[in-house]
Amino acid sequence: MKKKASAWQRFRYWFDNLMSKGTASLLLLLAVITTVVVVIGGMLAVMLGGADGSGADSPGQSIWFTLMHAINTGVLAKEEGTVPYLFVMTIVTLVGIFITSFLIGTISNGIKDKVADLQRGKSRIIEEDHVVIIGFDENVTSIIEELALANENQKNAVVVVMADEDKTEMEDIIRDRVENLGNIRLVCRNGRPDSPKDLKVCSLDTCKSIIVNLSDDFMTVKCVLACESLLDEYGNDEAFITATVRDREVLHPAKIAGGERAEILNFQKTVARLMVQAGRHPGMSEILSELLSFKGNEIYVEDMPSTVGHTLQDINLRLPHSTAIGMVRNEEPLLNPDASAVVQEGDQVILIAHDDGATQLQDRAAVDENAFQREPNITEEPHTLLVLGYSDMLKAILHEEDQYAAKGSKVIIAAEEGKIDMDALPKPEELENIELDVRECRIFKRAVLDTLVAEGPSSILLMADPELSEEEADSRTLMLQLHLNDIGEEIGTDIPLVIEMNSTRNQRLSQTMRATDFVISSRITAKMMAQIAEERHKKAILNDLLSDGGSTIYMKPITRYVLTGEPVDYYTLGASAARYGEIAIGYKKIAEDGSFTIEVNPRSKAATKFSDNDDLIVIAKN
Repeated sequence: MKKKASAWQRFRYWFDNLMSKGTASLLLLLAVITTVVVVIGGMLAVMLGGADGSGADSPGQSIWFTLMHAINTGVLAKEEGTVPYLFVMTIVTLVGIFITSFLIGTISNGIKDKVADLQRGKSRIIEEDHVVIIGFDENVTSIIEELALANENQKNAVVVVMADEDKTEMEDIIRDRVENLGNIRLVCRNGRPDSPKDLKVCSLDTCKSIIVNLSDDFMTVKCVLACESLLDEYGNDEAFITATVRDREVLHPAKIAGGERAEILNFQKTVARLMVQAGRHPGMSEILSELLSFKGNEIYVEDMPSTVGHTLQDINLRLPHSTAIGMVRNEEPLLNPDASAVVQEGDQVILIAHDDGATQLQDRAAVDENAFQREPNITEEPHTLLVLGYSDMLKAILHEEDQYAAKGSKVIIAAEEGKIDMDALPKPEELENIELDVRECRIFKRAVLDTLVAEGPSSILLMADPELSEEEADSRTLMLQLHLNDIGEEIGTDIPLVIEMNSTRNQRLSQTMRATDFVISSRITAKMMAQIAEERHKKAILNDLLSDGGSTIYMKPITRYVLTGEPVDYYTLGASAARYGEIAIGYKKIAEDGSFTIEVNPRSKAATKFSDNDDLIVIAKN
């Protein structure tokens, strides 16, 4: 037989539940107790005839004086009256002391809890046309930097960052790492990325775009689904979602989750191509970083009625400060179209320019065809690529290397024991031009590195270990770089060194040593996401420019285009590239010490003298 709870136990249970409901419930309880005590005390005072026993005080006056005793203990010291009356007022005053103390403590704790709640970032924001970034990692600072540049001319631009992190810590990290927030007003909130309840504090009903910046692909899909559901619930048809996934297998489910409101990106193949190109032509990451940034040269889409009826080659011979790389027709980008294609009515022109509005055409520039290289003798020689480390991206890198390498080339993959997934590497029959040599060895030992470098690699690629934290992986990469630099000095050879870094802070540290090029995949991804979050139509352009199916960016020997040793103007370079169905967008000049400078969309189109080691940067069909 069940034992029934006693009346005292029931009261305690009721009281505990009431206390757990928070400050409002406690204040209500104190108000009820105060009212009961004051009314009973006031009525007893009336029944006792008041202070002097004459009964002259009305019930209202008596209750008022009783309330003063309850909330002000000093009143009792000045009170005079009969003994019974003073006894009642003393009891009321003592109860008042208890109530006042409890009230002060309750209000103090309530304010403290509210401040703590605000510090945790749980309150709903009231903003409009803001950008919401969901997730917090190294990428966030890069995204915010790009958004700050994009909103330099905007007043009171708002960026909301929501993550399952401490609000104050997020704010401190962002302010420490972002040098200039510009006109951006930053708001941080705490919450789970996949919780619709937590996402509501970001006011998705009035935002203009959402950036999902999470490291876990499956959590990204859940977050995209939650955001899409909320946008649909709010009826916010203007806002859209930008997200990136690392695994191509997750790309399709993520697109299903986001529907028409989402732009889902996967850059593993793009970053793999960038690493291969950086090893063969150092500086590719610098080119891509500039084009993806809102600072310096960037991609614009402009209405240019004066270009109707002209080909892109003709337009580029008339543009003094920008480079036309394609057109948008019926909302579809056409990068590097056929040489005979002309701009039609309603088309927009895709430009690389330092700022928007650089669309003024001038008279057609003269071209020095005598400077053209008529019989370029450029052959690709077999080479050896040394890869130190392993990541899931390596398979894509090897396929990219196989496309561009001369037959008979070799790739040596060296990594710590147990790090290499042999099943994930391409099979020999899948590769046409390169031969794989996979070795499990202690790559952080100097003797091992001496042996590997002695085999004469034409370039070395340092891969960041994805199984380690970003800081630990970069620290190991820096140690490898120190060893390789020292080995290079000993043997008197500068081997092209391409380094994959996780952090821009560690890249700056690495730059104090010799390195040919850096690839920071997270930063490139962040720049892409910021570009698309600000201008959704750029997704199609960038996807075409960075995909393996259309036209993309290459660096090719300048000797393929013009004769070296004599000054050649930039218009002549562009006209020579057009003979191959390519668009020149810049050049790379090599100094005597091996360093290089890159000019994208040069401000000056004046004649420049090139050497045989220089490269022309072009957009060409794959």
